[in-house]
Amino acid sequence: MKKALILSLALAAVPSISRAQITVLGGGVEEHAAAPGETYSGTLRLRNDGRETAEAKLYLTDYAFAADGTTRYAPAGSTARSSARWIVFSPAQVRIAPGGETTVGYTVTVPTNAALSGTFWSMLMVEGIARGSAESTAGGAARVRVGIQPSIRYGVQIATTLGAPAPKVAFANARAYAAGRGKVLELDVANAGDIAYRPEIRVELFDAAGNKAGAFTSRRGLLLPGTSLRQAFDLGAVPAGEYQALVVADAGGDQVFGAQYHLKL
Repeated sequence: MKKALILSLALAAVPSISRAQITVLGGGVEEHAAAPGETYSGTLRLRNDGRETAEAKLYLTDYAFAADGTTRYAPAGSTARSSARWIVFSPAQVRIAPGGETTVGYTVTVPTNAALSGTFWSMLMVEGIARGSAESTAGGAARVRVGIQPSIRYGVQIATTLGAPAPKVAFANARAYAAGRGKVLELDVANAGDIAYRPEIRVELFDAAGNKAGAFTSRRGLLLPGTSLRQAFDLGAVPAGEYQALVVADAGGDQVFGAQYHLKL
């Protein structure tokens, strides 16, 4: 799973264009195994790649995504598997000199509830603060104009997994269609269980005579409980005809899930 980069636009009185920008270094997922009552800590590295001092604020949200392309950032602590109430981080606002770096520390304290099982997560957002805005602590006045203000946010998932419940995979919405000179098989893969995993999805294609017509593999990022992804396989320029597609999703360990589809290509 890639780290989230969100661009929001708002009409406002904004400073003249700044060359400062804070980015988050490393991956977009902080993943840990823990037990009820356990506490663990981690850090995020932030860097200012611009030529001016830059500021950013940090806050938590809940996060989910679906195969239809939608992404939801719900209020922190509002979803069933939110870990927002477990997370404490500091500082809540940073100021970084040009070319400089800083770190933000976080601590996760898992409740002492033996019934907790599976993966719980929230997103730690890092959002740039416009120079000269009301939130900025930078000294000096900025030249202000009225226009479109871009707000760039980076999101890092903090995911905690308790125990090892069996993963579950569900397939839906399989379809085949022509794309250019080739054919494509597309389907949705959903995490129907309580634990996150990184699925490896494979397709074996057989023609009407039972001969193997192709094999395809895709490795995906962290699929969280209750979320789904859309996977497309380029089958190439296979001859027109009827085929059987065997789809297998490997969720790690000994857990493998499969489905078979009859395709008319």
